[in-house]
Order: sequence, then structure tokens, then C-alpha cells
Amino acid sequence: MNEAEDERIRILVVDDDHEVADILKDLVASQGRIVHACYDGLTAIRNIQEDPYDLVIVDLMMPKVGGIEVLRYARQAKSDVVVMIITGYASLETAITAIQEGAYDYIRKPCKLEEFRIAVNNAVEKIKLHREKRELLEKLQQAYRDLESLKREKGQGGKIASVNFFSSNMPGLHYLYDDRTLQDRMIEQLQTLTSMKEKGLLEESEFRALKDHFFKTVRVGRLG
Repeated sequence: MNEAEDERIRILVVDDDHEVADILKDLVASQGRIVHACYDGLTAIRNIQEDPYDLVIVDLMMPKVGGIEVLRYARQAKSDVVVMIITGYASLETAITAIQEGAYDYIRKPCKLEEFRIAVNNAVEKIKLHREKRELLEKLQQAYRDLESLKREKGQGGKIASVNFFSSNMPGLHYLYDDRTLQDRMIEQLQTLTSMKEKGLLEESEFRALKDHFFKTVRVGRLG
């Protein structure tokens, strides 16, 4: 898989009704997504084993291997997978079971195609936001490691360069002396943090830790 494909959302549609599976596959297909369809639970598990998906849309009632089993296996293979259960045999008991097993959504058949499309788009947005959070935290961790490494190299009395943990492109030294540019970047990055907190992607403790580290890094850069 090349880098471009790796960034795309991978979706698996599973339904023992071939026509339904193919319709749903075509419905959710769009730019930025790789969508596959299969027609039984066992094949779904094999596909997940070969290459875990970001989103699995699976029928609840299928011969031999049902939707709950596929849900469990998908979550074992990829803990942050989003699973949507679809069923024509909806009941309170099956809905509770699906939610307890970690299903993101539970949709009754027949459903309006536009409503289904919206539900899938919401699931894809959740996946994208989770990726953003993970990437941000990875950058923060790398920034912390870089900062600690610089401290060891320079010693406590030496100057330490600023580490920008939000941008993949490290800023040039002129950013340290351009007050307006630095202020604009501070505002933009703080807005990003606040937005993630409001969307529920950051706990209050995570938000405070990221914000404190951000201000600490900025101060080091300005004083270095």
C-alpha cells in the first residue's frame, strides 16, 4: 500500500444479501475512501485479518458467523475501529448487545439511503478526528523527546531552540524574533486545542497538559 492509500479511509461492507451489500458499497464510496464488500461473516473476518479496516458496516444476522462476531473480531484487530450494525431484526436486546460490544451505530432495515449516507459520513468524520488527535499527540511526544535531547546536549544553562509540536514543517529561526507571526501561530494553535476539547477529542487533563506544554515551549523559544 502506497502512502496516498494509507491516508484514505478503509471501509468494509458485510451483508449476506449480495444486492444490499453492493448498493451500500456504491452508496458510501467517494474520494478519499477505499470500500470493499463481502457477503458472509467468515470472509469478513479473513479480510480484517489481512488488513484491518477503519470502518466496518456489518449485517447483524448472517449464517454461521453473525455481525456481533465480526464486530468483536474487528475490535480485537484494531481497537479504534468504528463498527456500524445494520439489521432487519432489530430488538432492544440486540441493540444493547451491539452497544455493549462497542458498536458505534445501530441501524434498522429498511432505512432511507440518505440517512444511511449521513450516518456513514458522521462515522468517517469521527475517524478523521481521531487520526488528528493521534497525530497531534505523537507530535507532542516527539517534541518532548526533542526538547529533552536538546536539554541534555546544551545543559541547563545553555540556549534551547523552540520546538513547534503542531506543525510538521519546523519554523525557521526568524519566527523566534517576529512577534506578530509568533502571536498569530499561538492563536491558531490554541484554537486547534480548544476545538479538539470541544469536540470531545481531549479530556480536560489532556487539554491542560497540552496547553501548559505549549506555553512552556513558546517561552523557551522566546528566551533562548
